[in-house]
Amino acid sequence: MNVSGWLPKSIHLPPSAKQDAFLLPALFLLNLFFFASWLKLINLAANPLLIFIWLFAVLMLVPLAWRNRAPVAVFVIEWVFSVAGWPIMTWYTPVAGVPLALYAVAVHRPKKTSVLALLASFIPIGLGASVAFRVNDDLAHQLYSFVPNFIFLVIATAGAWGAGRVTQASKQHVQELERERETVREAITAERSRIARELHDIVSHAVTAIVLQAAGASRVAEKNFAQVRQSLAHIESTGKQAMAELRRLLGVLEASAAGSSGGIDELAPQPGLADLPLLLTSLRETGMPVTVHVEGTPRNLDPSIDLAAYRIMQEGLTNVLKHAGVNSYPHLRLVWEESRLLVQIDNDLNAAAANRGQALSVGRGLAGLRARAQAVGGRLQAGPHHNGGYRLTATLPLPSTAHGTVPDATTARADSDDVGYQRESSGGNQGRVSA
Repeated sequence: MNVSGWLPKSIHLPPSAKQDAFLLPALFLLNLFFFASWLKLINLAANPLLIFIWLFAVLMLVPLAWRNRAPVAVFVIEWVFSVAGWPIMTWYTPVAGVPLALYAVAVHRPKKTSVLALLASFIPIGLGASVAFRVNDDLAHQLYSFVPNFIFLVIATAGAWGAGRVTQASKQHVQELERERETVREAITAERSRIARELHDIVSHAVTAIVLQAAGASRVAEKNFAQVRQSLAHIESTGKQAMAELRRLLGVLEASAAGSSGGIDELAPQPGLADLPLLLTSLRETGMPVTVHVEGTPRNLDPSIDLAAYRIMQEGLTNVLKHAGVNSYPHLRLVWEESRLLVQIDNDLNAAAANRGQALSVGRGLAGLRARAQAVGGRLQAGPHHNGGYRLTATLPLPSTAHGTVPDATTARADSDDVGYQRESSGGNQGRVSA
């Protein structure tokens, strides 16, 4: 009969099973030759009942195969076997299983549990050594046999416990090193992601503005040379701004290589909402007007949230410029609520023109913005709007203890001539910025 496929081609055994295949027989032989009258035990022909001693000696070592899974239970079984076997087996003293079970308890259980197991181990080893008083009639021979056996068993048992504690400490140290290594690996990955987002936001905005300025200059080169010169000046300004931010970003890499652990947050000054007028000016220079509406009372932000808010606005408006062009008339809305800041960017991009800016896109913008928002405890959503356009909405948490206000746009890092900024008192604190 063909039984091909009925039986597995190979049986996978864990390393501990392969180790036990040699260890347990070795323990059996050790116990047989040093703690048993093996010359009498092999005389099965004269006394067939000796087979039960052989079976007992083998079976009591079988639970040791599970010592790493249930060390305390295996220790108790070995302890009971050793104590129970002592009075009924004159020619065999079961002592080898207890030290090995104690070692497993010391490795896998707390120190208090292992110490209790160590103290309990002296009972079976003491009984094992006391066999000398049962097999010898002369007191001198009894002591001559008992003392070295007892010392050997005490040293073996205490040594097994000590080796187990050292093994546990070594394993814990290795695990601690692995946790530290994993923490460092996660920190490095997070820092790389942050640097990648910074590079994307810096380069994406600058390249988009430069490409569109160059394209506009090319179209009017033969008709309006003054406009070409203006476009070239804007390209120069945008390039210098991008290079300044890149130098700032490269500074953190050099600082990290020198041993600093502050990361990007360590650099100053960082872009923030105070740089909004400058951002709007650079967009205006490409020919794209932006309307800004502010509601609520602006407050000071944590540097990480301030940077995230700026980058979200920068990348969101840059995406409008990429995909919708300079005639999209985007609308930026900032709403300062009690516990959060809402950043909303709308534009009239037609869904049919969604692939218009693919040549300028690297496909990482929205993913990076979501990661930025999540990193500071916020969230970001983007997608088609019901009016046929496109909407990006980000909510960022505000500290409940934040006080003060952010710098007004007219006193921010951009000049007041670049961006007109007006505040209206009707309907609460609201403002409108046009670029």
